[in-house]
Amino acid sequence: MDTSTEPKTITVDGIEEVTEWTDHGGRSFYIHTFKATTQPPVATVTLVHGLGEHIDRYEEMGRKFAHAGIQAIGFDQRGFGKTGRRCGRLGDNEGIDTVADDIAFISSRIATDDVPHFLFGHSMGGLNVLNYAARKNQNTHVRGVIASAPALRPGKPLLPPRIVEFALHQVVRVAPSLQKNTGISVDMLTSNQSEIDKFNASVENIGHCTLGTLSDIIKRGADLIQSAPSFDTPVLLVHADGDQATDCDGTRSFYSRLPNSLDKEFNEVKGVKYHELHFEQNLGFDLLDSYVKWILDRAK
Repeated sequence: MDTSTEPKTITVDGIEEVTEWTDHGGRSFYIHTFKATTQPPVATVTLVHGLGEHIDRYEEMGRKFAHAGIQAIGFDQRGFGKTGRRCGRLGDNEGIDTVADDIAFISSRIATDDVPHFLFGHSMGGLNVLNYAARKNQNTHVRGVIASAPALRPGKPLLPPRIVEFALHQVVRVAPSLQKNTGISVDMLTSNQSEIDKFNASVENIGHCTLGTLSDIIKRGADLIQSAPSFDTPVLLVHADGDQATDCDGTRSFYSRLPNSLDKEFNEVKGVKYHELHFEQNLGFDLLDSYVKWILDRAK
């Protein structure tokens, strides 16, 4: 377990990066900042990882943003990565509303009044940033949200029968800390063998979560789809139509219910079965470039 406390600064591909720890809400959070090559930056973005993974898997994305003048910050969520190992509560995010407060706190470390701020989230992180925009963006301090394969609905191979889902929500009332395998296998994630090897080699990735975390994800996803007509933050949704970890149908439903007047975009990637599109090498387009362009177009 990482027990260091001092910030560490390195330069990779011309990008200055800082990793450090900060305390908030009774937990110590591991954070990773990618400083923009232009200062002040043209925009800032908070990166929110998915279930069972950690923020250092987003280094390429962070550097891509930084090279474009977008300062990025990410963190290991409660229960995951270095944060989870340091606090000893692996697999427990302590509730999506708590995560929303964490996102606000981490964002405050780089967001300023005169620079547009954005959120990016993948999978569970995609759910988290959509939830944040829906419930905590009343003063529109977040200019826009990118949600990659958001966990609005579990993938069809993982979707529990309704009676099992009902039982899950009941058991959580008395035993929220019980652990369950997520059912997400590495072959669902990406065809990129280099990333698969790194995923398998890292102790920071886990394949389980608490029943409380799982129940909260399922319920909040359904709530966000239901409340989509009142969503008012510009949003880019990206999802592979064959994703088995999170169901593209959930993203379709959410998008179809968004207001007609909203600045919204849905890139449904056809004929691809993988969950982590940002690691795919043969999409026929540069996904990270599209994220950069989307942010820069709205930072003007």
